[in-house]
This record gives sequence, structure tokens and C-alpha cells, in this order.
Amino acid sequence: MNIKLGPPREPGQDPSPPTRRVVAIVERLAQAGPEPLTLAEICRDLRISRSTAHAILATLCACDWVVRDPLSGKYALGSGIPRPHPGSVPVSRMLRAPLGRLCSAIGMAACISEVRDGSIAVVESIAPDAGRPQLQAGQRLPFVAPFGREFVAWAPAAVRQQWLDAAGPVNDVYRARMPKVLNEIQKRGFGIERLSDPLLKVYTALLALEDGDVAGPVAMRLAGAVADLTIVDFLPAELPQIEQVSLATISAPIFDEHGNVVMSVSAQVYKHLSLEQVRDVGEQILDFAGDASSAIAQHVSETIRHRAGQGMDNR
Repeated sequence: MNIKLGPPREPGQDPSPPTRRVVAIVERLAQAGPEPLTLAEICRDLRISRSTAHAILATLCACDWVVRDPLSGKYALGSGIPRPHPGSVPVSRMLRAPLGRLCSAIGMAACISEVRDGSIAVVESIAPDAGRPQLQAGQRLPFVAPFGREFVAWAPAAVRQQWLDAAGPVNDVYRARMPKVLNEIQKRGFGIERLSDPLLKVYTALLALEDGDVAGPVAMRLAGAVADLTIVDFLPAELPQIEQVSLATISAPIFDEHGNVVMSVSAQVYKHLSLEQVRDVGEQILDFAGDASSAIAQHVSETIRHRAGQGMDNR
């Protein structure tokens, strides 16, 4: 999933850095799960000063959002932090803490996307060290070829064809290549986006159209321009030369309990990687996608049980 490419945002553009630090500390404790963290670990992981972290944690402890073990001095989430009942929190938000762990493991920003009303929308996005990811939540692309390959690689032939046709007239080389690309993504498990000058220019134009009608005819023709001006993804014989090409993202599908692709997870690369590095990142996002698929199935099961319990209580 690729929406905004190019150089990273300049630092200091966050509208409220103090609030960002509070959120980062809460998210870091959430990522730790049942394992409490020391003040030193929190400061090291988030790269904030000891005095700042101590002041934030003291306030969070006073609100019961965080608890401090008096013996070990370690911190964990407290009982006062709001915990909505199953079904009231979007699945993507449930995956935010694991997404943060993936981000730290691969050393680059990562995001989760889903298809909404004919567009591919980023719904969660996080960068290392509490920074700002290049792909922000809310950014969108038209869901037409070649965008969203990880969503259609597992789809029936008719759905694939509809997705391919939506971009309009394209060159014969592209039309012959795309079915092979989709088959390769299904075998490999993840898609790889090349970073190129034509792609950057098309994305810039697409972002300028982000006015609530991103899936309109102009945006769809721009998607067709990507097909005409770029080489999409990598076929097996091309992988040995992958380090010669800048990469944009590496993306894998997330399935629901019925085996349908409902989301995708993307590593935001924006640099050259060796083939070994690509495979390593690919394996890690595949592991994340597998865990996320299991979490979705569990979430659905818990939601059903919760609603059934409410029904019994209302009798």
C-alpha cells in the first residue's frame, strides 16, 4: 500500500509534541503487555529525557492509568485506563500495539490499510521512536490496478479482471505482466512496490485530488498512468537485481475468519534493500499478518459472545 512517497517530513511538525510523548509512553506500556518496564527502558526506547518521562508517568499514576511497583520501580498500565467492551473498538486499533512492535523490529515505519468505498485507506500508521510515519492514517488511493495488489492476489479470476479493467486502457506489456505479478505475490506472500520518479509524480497528483472523491475518473486514469510508466513489482527472475532499485513498500494481506483479505500491512521502506533484507522484512510482515488474522478471528468470536451475553441479560 503506497500513498505518499518522497523524503520524510521535517521534524517539529507535530502539532503537540508534549501530547505525542504522553501517547508514546502509554502505547509503549501497552506493547509491553504483562511485562512492566523500568523508567530507563521507557526513556531509552522512546528517546526522551528521564525528567520528562518521570513527570508524565507521575501524572499517569495519579490518574490510575499507570501503576508503579514500589519494590521494582517498574511501570505498567493501570486499571484506570478506559477499556471498551469487545466490539466497540475497531480491529485496526487493536492491532496498533503489535504494529508498534513490528515497526521496532524492522526499524522502519509500518501501516495498516483497508478498502473503503472504492479507495484503499490507511487506518493505522506508526514510525520508530515515536516519530511521524510518511504514510499517515486517512490517506487514500483508488482501488484500481496496480494499487492494492495484496488485496486481489487471492481473489477469484473475475474479481482480478474487474480490478485490472478499472484503470482503463493500458499497454500490452503491462496487461501481460500483471496476472504473473498477482500469481507471484500469492506464492511469495507479499507485494513489493518499486520507487520511481514517474510513481512519485503520479502520487503527488493523486494527493492533490484527495477531496472526498479520490476514486473518481481522474484518479483512476492516474492509476492507469502508473501502469503505463512503471514496472510493477518483481517477478522471480528480477529478484537478484532488487538491490539496484529503490523500494517504496513491502505489503502483505490480513485475512478474516473466512479467508477473505480485509486489510493489508505495509513496511514503509523508501530506500535500497538487499534481497536478503527484503526477504527478512517480508517474513516479519507475514508473521504480523498471520497473528493479525488470528486476532481478527478471536475478536469476532468475543464480539459474538458479548452480544449473546447482552441478549441474555435483556431477557
